[in-house]
Amino acid sequence: MKPKTGVLLMAYGAAKSLDDVPAYLADIRHGRPADPALIKEIRARYEVMGGKSPLPELTARQGRALQAALGPSFEVGMGMRHSAPRIADALDELLRGGCDAVVGLPLTPFASTLSTGAYFAKLDEAAAGLGASARIRRASSFHDHPRLIAAYADRARAQLPKFGVRFPRVLFTAHSLPSRIEKEGDAYPRQLKETAALVAKALELEQWDFAYQSQGRTGEEWLGPDAGMVLDGMAKDGVKAVLISPIGFVSEHLETLYDDDVLYRGQAEKLGMRFERSAALNDHPGFIDALADTVHAASSEKGTNRASHSY
Repeated sequence: MKPKTGVLLMAYGAAKSLDDVPAYLADIRHGRPADPALIKEIRARYEVMGGKSPLPELTARQGRALQAALGPSFEVGMGMRHSAPRIADALDELLRGGCDAVVGLPLTPFASTLSTGAYFAKLDEAAAGLGASARIRRASSFHDHPRLIAAYADRARAQLPKFGVRFPRVLFTAHSLPSRIEKEGDAYPRQLKETAALVAKALELEQWDFAYQSQGRTGEEWLGPDAGMVLDGMAKDGVKAVLISPIGFVSEHLETLYDDDVLYRGQAEKLGMRFERSAALNDHPGFIDALADTVHAASSEKGTNRASHSY
């Protein structure tokens, strides 16, 4: 049987039920149990989503779409950092299936030591634990891929008919990270702002904003501006309609379905602003095409060299 190239989609993970929330939070906290108050709060947020996150199923859908795009010479699997199926288990399955090379592909277009770096560290750890002889390749970031930009613009454009004005103020958002990464030269903030500018250009926007959301609960400083503060500023400036475009996320999950759809929607409505949100990319054909191109680049010798500098 001709060897295949494996593709390991790597996502953050999620609790699959309300009962799974404590173990999920403990995994994120490196085994330390979460405070009961935090568990109660996250359980309440999961209840808003129907008791579970759609992330695992959406990742599976993305995997099936990518498999169809890549064809039979590739084998696509998926692994999570903080929940099953684990990255190590997914890698083991790909290797047992006869893959002689595996491309690690984090499900984010943006490179960062704290996000893609953590995924690749998990992949390296898994490969070492399995004694893998297959070549492990790291996919590069693809934040400015034309098909990705077009997909983000398409998702935003689909919401415009809901507004009484031609163009609402668009607020692009992404998950915040500790601000120390900027001083360390991390690519994440720069890539996000480049993507936002490219999407704004595709939408022919005259005015738009960018902000961070979903800050972690640590004592250190996090990247800003904060999306809630930007919404307050918009209201003071007389903005009457806002569209949040969460370009930092490629799948619907807690940060979009609760932080955006509940917290920011509620804030905007209290401020007297019409609020809508662009859907996450999920399995948008343009996003899948961008993923496929990224895999092809990483599976070539040239792609291998690029990938070694991806974080």
